[in-house]
Amino acid sequence: MTLSRKPVNSFSLEFLEEIHDTLEDLESNTDCRGLIVTSSMPKVFSAGLDLVKELYKSDEKRLFVFWRRFQDVWMQLYGSRLATVAAVNGHAVAGGCLLAAACDYRLMAANFTIGMNETIVGIAIPFWISQNIVNLVGTSTGERICALGTMLSAEAAQKIGLVDHVVPQEKLMAEAQIEINKWLLVPESGRALTKQVLRRDLIQRLHSLKDEDAKNFAKYILQDNTQKLLEQQIKKMTKK
Repeated sequence: MTLSRKPVNSFSLEFLEEIHDTLEDLESNTDCRGLIVTSSMPKVFSAGLDLVKELYKSDEKRLFVFWRRFQDVWMQLYGSRLATVAAVNGHAVAGGCLLAAACDYRLMAANFTIGMNETIVGIAIPFWISQNIVNLVGTSTGERICALGTMLSAEAAQKIGLVDHVVPQEKLMAEAQIEINKWLLVPESGRALTKQVLRRDLIQRLHSLKDEDAKNFAKYILQDNTQKLLEQQIKKMTKK
């Protein structure tokens, strides 16, 4: 699955719908056993949520629907029966980092950055997102990088476990194919069930709280202080 929404693969509601439908089709295709997630952009895997279209001066109803679809995409990928490898071929910011974190294995091209920087723009990180990160890097490190909104080099991310392997950009897709073939050597019946057991609790917790989580997200984003921080961030982005 190749992310392709110019200029930086930011997640709008419509883009999330496309990703959701693609994942749904792949999941139901019994001939498909593995998935590599990458980007068509040469320097960006994904910049995360579309601040301009979805968060700034939005309305509560759309924010609720948007966040519910973002939850759905994460649950699809995190709980997929497929072997999933993220081939992170550029910067992976916030939601882009989470998309990679939801996969079974993360390969990343050198000289790019990855991290959960939501707090920098005034967005609190929900429990299911922070727990996904903590599961990869450990509680202490996870709490720190989520709270501080730390962006890490690929090499630094590998050292803490956020990324599994760093390779030169030109070798990324070949290495991703090699890696996913390793996962496909394991019978799906055992591999997929083991994954389900390990990830079930977090998925079920989000599923039971998804509406509450989405309502809280919408209300929080529409707060005056959050909107001011978003406005400041958008101004910084447009100056670059």
